[in-house]
Amino acid sequence: MNSTPLEIGEKKQFRVVAALIRKDGKVLLTQRWPGRHLGLTWEFPGGKVEEGEEDKEALERELREELGVSAKIGSCCFETRHGYGAREVHLLIFRCKLLEGTPRALDVKAMEWADLDSLVDRKFPPADLLFVQELIAGRISADEHDGDDDDEPEFKPAQVIRRPQ
Repeated sequence: MNSTPLEIGEKKQFRVVAALIRKDGKVLLTQRWPGRHLGLTWEFPGGKVEEGEEDKEALERELREELGVSAKIGSCCFETRHGYGAREVHLLIFRCKLLEGTPRALDVKAMEWADLDSLVDRKFPPADLLFVQELIAGRISADEHDGDDDDEPEFKPAQVIRRPQ
């Protein structure tokens, strides 16, 4: 996953996309490999947007590579920027619905369906912390049809967006 970062003065900026996938009241998390930046932290599945890719296209690719699944990508439900020393991450999280495949840890250390209550006990990258807090607090609600109801004619993603001040 070698994306071409944007140079902003001395900082490299990376655009990163991630998926909020819910099932039976749980959310899908992946764990980063040890020995890498932020190793062993938990995060929402996704990764860097490659040069020439659209955000949703990148997320579809990342979900196939990391978990072996295809998903319908909804609209962005969270957005933030976070600095890590000489790099800045522009993180966008999209509401997603699994279409095909059973998630497996293919290109991640581990994957798990986690209860919202258990998120407070996990270590997340700093860029994800505000999103985790919003999710636990219920400000990114589950009542916008996560796709669990096959009778629902249209998938409707969350509309909550947080932008840097």
